[in-house]
Amino acid sequence: MKKFLLGALGLLALTLAGCSNNQLTTKKSSYRPTALTAVVKGTAGAKRVSYQIDNGPKQSVKVNGGSYFFQVPAATKDQTVKITAGSAKKTITVKKVKALGTYKTLAAKYNQMVTATYLPKKVQKQLQSAQKNQAATKKKLAALAKTNPTAAAAAAQQQQVAAEQLQAEMNTAKRKAKDELLPTTTKDGLKNLSTTKYTTVRANVQDGKLMGVAMITPTKQMKTKTGQKKFGTTFALLGTTLKAKPKYVINKFEKVLKDAKKNSSSTTTKTITSNGIRFNTGFSTDHLYIYMTQG
Repeated sequence: MKKFLLGALGLLALTLAGCSNNQLTTKKSSYRPTALTAVVKGTAGAKRVSYQIDNGPKQSVKVNGGSYFFQVPAATKDQTVKITAGSAKKTITVKKVKALGTYKTLAAKYNQMVTATYLPKKVQKQLQSAQKNQAATKKKLAALAKTNPTAAAAAAQQQQVAAEQLQAEMNTAKRKAKDELLPTTTKDGLKNLSTTKYTTVRANVQDGKLMGVAMITPTKQMKTKTGQKKFGTTFALLGTTLKAKPKYVINKFEKVLKDAKKNSSSTTTKTITSNGIRFNTGFSTDHLYIYMTQG
Protein backbone atom coordinates (compact mmCIF):
# COMPACT_ATOMS: atom_id res chain seq x y z
CA MET A 1 0.00 0.00 0.00
CA LYS A 2 2.85 2.37 0.92
CA LYS A 3 4.56 1.77 -2.44
CA PHE A 4 1.25 2.26 -4.22
CA LEU A 5 0.64 5.58 -2.45
CA LEU A 6 4.15 6.83 -3.15
CA GLY A 7 3.78 5.85 -6.79
CA ALA A 8 0.41 7.62 -6.99
CA LEU A 9 1.84 10.75 -5.40
CA GLY A 10 4.74 10.72 -7.85
CA LEU A 11 2.37 10.36 -10.78
CA LEU A 12 0.24 13.18 -9.42
CA ALA A 13 3.29 15.43 -9.05
CA LEU A 14 4.33 14.72 -12.63
CA THR A 15 0.82 15.40 -13.85
CA LEU A 16 0.64 18.71 -11.99
CA ALA A 17 4.09 19.68 -13.25
CA GLY A 18 2.98 18.91 -16.77
CA CYS A 19 -0.15 21.07 -16.35
CA SER A 20 1.94 23.89 -14.91
CA ASN A 21 4.39 23.82 -17.83
CA ASN A 22 1.49 23.95 -20.25
CA GLN A 23 -0.10 26.97 -18.60
CA LEU A 24 -0.36 30.06 -20.86
CA THR A 25 -2.61 33.10 -20.51
CA THR A 26 -2.80 36.63 -21.92
CA LYS A 27 -4.46 39.66 -20.37
CA LYS A 28 -6.49 40.20 -23.56
CA SER A 29 -7.25 38.43 -26.82
CA SER A 30 -7.05 41.72 -28.75
CA TYR A 31 -4.63 44.59 -28.09
CA ARG A 32 -4.53 48.17 -29.35
CA PRO A 33 -1.11 49.87 -29.44
CA THR A 34 -0.45 52.78 -27.13
CA ALA A 35 2.56 54.99 -27.87
CA LEU A 36 4.90 53.03 -30.18
CA THR A 37 3.87 49.47 -29.29
CA ALA A 38 1.27 47.15 -27.86
CA VAL A 39 2.49 45.54 -24.64
CA VAL A 40 1.35 41.91 -24.41
CA LYS A 41 1.25 40.53 -20.85
CA GLY A 42 0.29 37.18 -19.38
CA THR A 43 1.28 34.20 -17.26
CA ALA A 44 3.05 30.97 -18.20
CA GLY A 45 4.32 27.84 -16.52
CA ALA A 46 7.35 27.43 -18.81
CA LYS A 47 10.70 29.17 -18.33
CA ARG A 48 10.42 31.01 -21.66
CA VAL A 49 7.62 32.18 -23.93
CA SER A 50 8.13 32.37 -27.69
CA TYR A 51 6.07 34.48 -30.07
CA GLN A 52 5.76 35.07 -33.79
CA ILE A 53 4.30 38.21 -35.40
CA ASP A 54 2.55 37.64 -38.76
CA ASN A 55 4.67 34.57 -39.57
CA GLY A 56 7.84 36.57 -39.04
CA PRO A 57 10.93 35.33 -37.18
CA LYS A 58 10.32 33.63 -33.84
CA GLN A 59 11.33 35.56 -30.75
CA SER A 60 11.30 34.67 -27.06
CA VAL A 61 11.26 36.24 -23.60
CA LYS A 62 11.97 34.94 -20.10
CA VAL A 63 9.18 34.19 -17.67
CA ASN A 64 9.76 35.82 -14.28
CA GLY A 65 7.68 34.76 -11.31
CA GLY A 66 5.20 33.12 -13.62
CA SER A 67 4.63 36.33 -15.63
CA TYR A 68 5.92 37.54 -18.99
CA PHE A 69 5.53 40.48 -21.35
CA PHE A 70 6.73 41.54 -24.79
CA GLN A 71 6.12 44.42 -27.16
CA VAL A 72 4.63 44.39 -30.66
CA PRO A 73 5.45 47.51 -32.74
CA ALA A 74 2.35 49.31 -34.04
CA ALA A 75 1.54 48.87 -37.74
CA THR A 76 -1.03 50.07 -40.28
CA LYS A 77 -2.60 46.60 -40.48
CA ASP A 78 -3.95 44.10 -37.96
CA GLN A 79 -1.21 41.73 -36.77
CA THR A 80 -1.63 38.13 -35.72
CA VAL A 81 0.67 37.03 -32.90
CA LYS A 82 1.16 33.33 -32.12
CA ILE A 83 2.39 32.64 -28.59
CA THR A 84 3.87 29.36 -27.32
CA ALA A 85 4.88 28.17 -23.85
CA GLY A 86 5.87 24.50 -23.71
CA SER A 87 3.09 22.70 -25.55
CA ALA A 88 0.54 25.45 -24.80
CA LYS A 89 -0.37 27.78 -27.64
CA LYS A 90 -2.40 30.96 -27.92
CA THR A 91 -3.16 33.45 -30.72
CA ILE A 92 -3.92 37.13 -30.21
CA THR A 93 -4.51 40.14 -32.47
CA VAL A 94 -2.84 43.55 -32.35
CA LYS A 95 -5.11 46.14 -33.96
CA LYS A 96 -3.96 48.49 -36.70
CA VAL A 97 -3.42 52.21 -36.13
CA LYS A 98 -2.92 55.24 -38.38
CA ALA A 99 0.57 56.31 -39.42
CA LEU A 100 1.88 59.83 -38.88
CA GLY A 101 3.00 59.93 -42.51
CA THR A 102 5.81 58.79 -44.77
CA TYR A 103 9.06 58.59 -42.81
CA LYS A 104 11.27 59.95 -45.60
CA THR A 105 9.11 63.05 -46.08
CA LEU A 106 8.77 63.84 -42.38
CA ALA A 107 12.49 63.27 -41.70
CA ALA A 108 13.44 65.68 -44.51
CA LYS A 109 11.07 68.34 -43.16
CA TYR A 110 12.35 67.95 -39.60
CA ASN A 111 16.01 68.03 -40.67
CA GLN A 112 15.45 71.21 -42.67
CA MET A 113 14.01 72.96 -39.61
CA VAL A 114 16.73 71.66 -37.27
CA THR A 115 19.40 72.92 -39.65
CA ALA A 116 17.71 76.33 -39.84
CA THR A 117 18.03 76.74 -36.03
CA TYR A 118 21.82 76.78 -36.45
CA LEU A 119 21.73 79.62 -38.99
CA PRO A 120 22.42 83.20 -37.84
CA LYS A 121 19.14 85.09 -37.31
CA LYS A 122 19.91 87.39 -40.23
CA VAL A 123 20.37 84.40 -42.54
CA GLN A 124 17.19 82.79 -41.17
CA LYS A 125 15.22 85.89 -42.21
CA GLN A 126 16.88 85.85 -45.66
CA LEU A 127 15.95 82.19 -46.10
CA GLN A 128 12.35 82.76 -45.02
CA SER A 129 12.05 85.76 -47.34
CA ALA A 130 13.55 83.85 -50.28
CA GLN A 131 11.17 80.93 -49.76
CA LYS A 132 8.15 83.20 -49.36
CA ASN A 133 8.89 85.35 -52.41
CA GLN A 134 10.35 82.65 -54.67
CA ALA A 135 7.39 82.52 -57.09
CA ALA A 136 6.98 86.32 -57.22
CA THR A 137 10.71 86.87 -57.78
CA LYS A 138 10.78 84.37 -60.62
CA LYS A 139 7.78 86.07 -62.24
CA LYS A 140 9.37 89.53 -61.97
CA LEU A 141 12.62 88.25 -63.45
CA ALA A 142 10.79 86.71 -66.40
CA ALA A 143 8.94 90.01 -67.05
CA LEU A 144 12.19 92.00 -66.81
CA ALA A 145 13.88 89.69 -69.31
CA LYS A 146 11.32 90.71 -71.92
CA THR A 147 11.88 94.46 -71.47
CA ASN A 148 15.52 94.65 -70.41
CA PRO A 149 17.52 91.42 -70.93
CA THR A 150 20.75 93.01 -69.65
CA ALA A 151 19.20 94.08 -66.36
CA ALA A 152 17.54 90.68 -66.02
CA ALA A 153 20.87 88.92 -66.53
CA ALA A 154 22.50 91.11 -63.86
CA ALA A 155 19.65 90.44 -61.43
CA ALA A 156 19.90 86.71 -62.10
CA GLN A 157 23.63 86.85 -61.41
CA GLN A 158 23.03 88.59 -58.09
CA GLN A 159 20.49 85.95 -57.15
CA GLN A 160 22.97 83.21 -58.01
CA VAL A 161 25.65 84.74 -55.78
CA ALA A 162 23.14 85.13 -52.92
CA ALA A 163 22.00 81.54 -53.36
CA GLU A 164 25.60 80.28 -53.21
CA GLN A 165 26.25 82.27 -50.03
CA LEU A 166 23.07 80.92 -48.48
CA GLN A 167 24.04 77.36 -49.43
CA ALA A 168 27.44 77.83 -47.77
CA GLU A 169 25.68 78.97 -44.59
CA MET A 170 23.37 75.94 -44.80
CA ASN A 171 26.32 73.55 -45.15
CA THR A 172 27.93 75.05 -42.04
CA ALA A 173 24.65 74.75 -40.13
CA LYS A 174 24.28 71.10 -41.19
CA ARG A 175 27.71 70.27 -39.78
CA LYS A 176 26.76 71.87 -36.44
CA ALA A 177 23.40 70.05 -36.35
CA LYS A 178 24.66 66.63 -37.52
CA ASP A 179 24.07 64.85 -34.18
CA GLU A 180 20.45 66.02 -34.08
CA LEU A 181 19.51 65.17 -37.67
CA LEU A 182 17.44 62.07 -38.45
CA PRO A 183 18.70 59.55 -41.03
CA THR A 184 17.14 60.26 -44.42
CA THR A 185 16.07 56.60 -44.67
CA THR A 186 15.79 53.84 -42.07
CA LYS A 187 14.88 50.18 -41.87
CA ASP A 188 11.60 49.06 -40.35
CA GLY A 189 11.44 48.58 -36.61
CA LEU A 190 11.94 50.39 -33.31
CA LYS A 191 15.18 52.32 -33.05
CA ASN A 192 16.90 55.47 -31.79
CA LEU A 193 17.25 57.87 -34.72
CA SER A 194 19.27 60.59 -32.98
CA THR A 195 20.91 60.75 -29.57
CA THR A 196 22.51 63.65 -27.73
CA LYS A 197 23.04 64.23 -24.02
CA TYR A 198 19.93 66.40 -24.06
CA THR A 199 17.39 64.35 -26.03
CA THR A 200 16.93 61.01 -27.78
CA VAL A 201 14.48 60.68 -30.66
CA ARG A 202 13.18 57.13 -30.98
CA ALA A 203 10.74 55.97 -33.66
CA ASN A 204 8.71 53.06 -34.93
CA VAL A 205 8.85 52.75 -38.73
CA GLN A 206 6.83 50.10 -40.58
CA ASP A 207 6.73 49.73 -44.38
CA GLY A 208 8.32 53.15 -44.76
CA LYS A 209 5.62 54.78 -42.61
CA LEU A 210 6.34 56.66 -39.40
CA MET A 211 4.02 55.02 -36.87
CA GLY A 212 5.13 56.96 -33.80
CA VAL A 213 7.90 59.06 -32.28
CA ALA A 214 9.26 59.06 -28.74
CA MET A 215 11.25 61.96 -27.32
CA ILE A 216 13.28 60.97 -24.27
CA THR A 217 15.00 63.54 -22.05
CA PRO A 218 17.06 63.01 -18.88
CA THR A 219 15.27 64.86 -16.05
CA LYS A 220 18.60 66.32 -14.89
CA GLN A 221 18.83 68.21 -18.19
CA MET A 222 15.47 69.85 -17.50
CA LYS A 223 17.11 71.58 -14.53
CA THR A 224 19.62 73.45 -16.72
CA LYS A 225 18.96 76.42 -19.05
CA THR A 226 20.69 74.72 -21.98
CA GLY A 227 18.79 71.49 -21.37
CA GLN A 228 15.46 73.33 -21.20
CA LYS A 229 16.23 75.20 -24.41
CA LYS A 230 17.27 72.04 -26.26
CA PHE A 231 14.19 70.22 -24.99
CA GLY A 232 11.86 73.06 -26.03
CA THR A 233 13.40 73.37 -29.48
CA THR A 234 13.28 69.65 -30.24
CA PHE A 235 9.74 69.35 -28.88
CA ALA A 236 8.53 72.31 -30.96
CA LEU A 237 10.23 71.10 -34.15
CA LEU A 238 8.82 67.58 -33.84
CA GLY A 239 5.36 69.03 -33.21
CA THR A 240 5.62 71.37 -36.19
CA THR A 241 6.80 68.53 -38.41
CA LEU A 242 3.67 66.57 -37.46
CA LYS A 243 1.47 69.67 -38.05
CA ALA A 244 0.50 70.06 -34.41
CA LYS A 245 0.30 73.48 -32.79
CA PRO A 246 3.54 73.78 -30.77
CA LYS A 247 2.50 76.77 -28.64
CA TYR A 248 -0.73 75.08 -27.57
CA VAL A 249 1.06 71.80 -26.79
CA ILE A 250 3.88 73.49 -24.85
CA ASN A 251 1.39 75.50 -22.76
CA LYS A 252 -0.46 72.29 -21.88
CA PHE A 253 2.83 70.50 -21.26
CA GLU A 254 3.92 73.12 -18.72
CA LYS A 255 0.83 72.24 -16.67
CA VAL A 256 1.70 68.53 -16.97
CA LEU A 257 5.19 69.30 -15.62
CA LYS A 258 3.74 71.17 -12.63
CA ASP A 259 1.42 68.26 -11.87
CA ALA A 260 4.34 65.83 -12.21
CA LYS A 261 6.35 67.73 -9.59
CA LYS A 262 3.48 67.32 -7.15
CA ASN A 263 3.10 63.62 -7.96
CA SER A 264 6.36 62.02 -9.13
CA SER A 265 4.82 58.57 -9.72
CA SER A 266 6.50 56.87 -12.68
CA THR A 267 3.18 55.33 -13.69
CA THR A 268 1.49 58.71 -14.18
CA THR A 269 0.80 59.57 -17.82
CA LYS A 270 -1.00 62.53 -19.35
CA THR A 271 -2.34 63.00 -22.87
CA ILE A 272 -2.32 66.22 -24.90
CA THR A 273 -4.03 66.34 -28.31
CA SER A 274 -3.42 68.92 -31.02
CA ASN A 275 -4.62 68.85 -34.63
CA GLY A 276 -5.13 65.09 -34.55
CA ILE A 277 -1.73 64.34 -33.00
CA ARG A 278 -1.67 62.67 -29.57
CA PHE A 279 1.14 63.52 -27.13
CA ASN A 280 1.38 61.02 -24.28
CA THR A 281 3.74 62.04 -21.49
CA GLY A 282 5.26 59.83 -18.85
CA PHE A 283 7.89 60.16 -16.14
CA SER A 284 10.38 57.86 -14.49
CA THR A 285 12.83 58.76 -11.73
CA ASP A 286 15.45 59.89 -14.24
CA HIS A 287 13.76 60.43 -17.61
CA LEU A 288 10.87 62.26 -19.22
CA TYR A 289 9.07 60.48 -22.09
CA ILE A 290 6.84 62.04 -24.72
CA TYR A 291 5.18 59.75 -27.26
CA MET A 292 3.71 61.24 -30.43
CA THR A 293 1.15 59.24 -32.43
CA GLN A 294 -1.79 59.80 -34.74
CA GLY A 295 -4.94 60.45 -32.73
